[in-house]
Amino acid sequence: MIAESLAGRRIAITGSTGFVGTALVERLLRCAPGCELYLIVRGGRRGAASRIKREILNNDAFDRLREELHGTSEDFDAMAKRRVHAIDGDISVDGLGLNEAGRAALSLCDIVIHSAAAVAFDSPLDSAVEVNLLGPVRLAAVLNEIHAASTSKPHLVAVSTCYVAGNRRGHAPELLVSQG
Repeated sequence: MIAESLAGRRIAITGSTGFVGTALVERLLRCAPGCELYLIVRGGRRGAASRIKREILNNDAFDRLREELHGTSEDFDAMAKRRVHAIDGDISVDGLGLNEAGRAALSLCDIVIHSAAAVAFDSPLDSAVEVNLLGPVRLAAVLNEIHAASTSKPHLVAVSTCYVAGNRRGHAPELLVSQG
């Protein structure tokens, strides 16, 4: 049922170079073969596409999928080339550091899964705030800008940790982010 509902969908993902993000990419490629993935990755010196190939697609997490595709009409590399697209971006920068091509690619997406985060407990507070607090705000702002004139907006899914509610006990209500 999930695979069918994701068929034909374009899914943007932040945090795909991390543990959870890589597992998410693998699962979507293996279990939802009809979707395309747009991975928002800080490109560094070699660019986002190179980093995706080196740090994500070469990961052992994809061994099962490589084996399943071995000997079929489309091997792993061909499938990845067809279904995985690189967007050079950075959630710690206003506008996500996207160029026009990156904004155009993101505008095609039906779903955005935000899983980028600073996960070290000893991260400097300013960098943790930039990524964990302001990152989702920046992402929502860019999506609102890109889709301002559109009647359809992508579904935004935020992945977070068990510590987001601080020391709160009991019910932790979720509130919609203002689209002001």
